[in-house]
Amino acid sequence: MWSLATAMTEIALRRRGPESLPDSTFLVLFLLVVDIFVTLVSLLLSQSVSRVTLILLASDAVLSFAFVFAVLTFFRLERRFRQTVSAMLGADIIISLAFLPIGAVGLAMGLEPLASPLLGARLIFYFWYVFIAASILARALSQPFFVGLMFEILYVLTSLSIGDFLAPAADVLPTEAI
Repeated sequence: MWSLATAMTEIALRRRGPESLPDSTFLVLFLLVVDIFVTLVSLLLSQSVSRVTLILLASDAVLSFAFVFAVLTFFRLERRFRQTVSAMLGADIIISLAFLPIGAVGLAMGLEPLASPLLGARLIFYFWYVFIAASILARALSQPFFVGLMFEILYVLTSLSIGDFLAPAADVLPTEAI
């Protein structure tokens, strides 16, 4: 387990790629459950758990799996799917865990979830994930980083569009409790 955590941390720091992970369905499912748990904790800290955010969380998970599979299929590299998704989930977990102390301190200080310092920190961590996801895609595709970045930007734009479609009033309801 420790070697897996080390590998995920090194992927999040761009020292390793998805090829260093085992090709395992169990690992993908395990990391998906852990990622959902960490994301829910983060949402609780930012006081933004609602039906809308849960729908967006589920749709984002489905979209990310489908998108990675589609891109890998386009390059005829479907055999790398589980490793690539595992790397992305693991990187998301590590980056989310790195943000949790900042979110907890912000909550303890009584800052609003959308206050400038917390929002700025969230954006930094979000762009860190986009950068790492682009790196993972580029390594999985055996392509330059720029190609991975273009695919990741396409994913982000698609995800935002689908999020707006599914929950057009999400920006009005961020603190609505379930």
